[in-house]
Amino acid sequence: MPSRFIALLLAALLLTPAALAVEGPAPLVEEMQAGGLVIYWRHAKTDRSQRDTDLSDINRCETQRNLNDEGRQQARRVGRAFERHGIPVGDVLTSDFCRNRDTAELAFGRYERVDELFNLPATRDPARRDRLVPALREMLATPPADATKNTVIVGHNLNLRAAANVFVDEGGIAVFEPLGGDGFRHLGSLRPEDL
Repeated sequence: MPSRFIALLLAALLLTPAALAVEGPAPLVEEMQAGGLVIYWRHAKTDRSQRDTDLSDINRCETQRNLNDEGRQQARRVGRAFERHGIPVGDVLTSDFCRNRDTAELAFGRYERVDELFNLPATRDPARRDRLVPALREMLATPPADATKNTVIVGHNLNLRAAANVFVDEGGIAVFEPLGGDGFRHLGSLRPEDL
């Protein structure tokens, strides 16, 4: 009886989350390498001592919370990791906020600003706010135009939580399989250091 208990205990220990995490993010990275996904990247780390104080002119970065030095390095590292792993990138869509545009620029050298990615809590217009979550759900459900590449969205945490019930820290990446009219499926999430 004691030997059976020990065998069961060992089996339980081997199935703990820590043991399951040994493989790490490799399977998710392999999925990204194949293309056809929507990759939602929350902007890189920011200077939390700053606040968004005046968004009347979204091009004025001095009135917004911006990337800190670590965030700028993080964005560059993630961009290099995409190249190193051969993760193909198609459209790069970003919120109008400077921290999002800077993240995309530092990582990929290009982006397209999309009004429907505006930061949900910063939206004062109720009609605009009502459009943000359904618009993001549609983006997550839309396959890339080129199925061999991935669409990258550089957005905000609360938008993602409202649209997909997924949380990622600053710099975190959530990977989705777009299913067209049937919505989307969250395949998993990565931290920048996972790449």
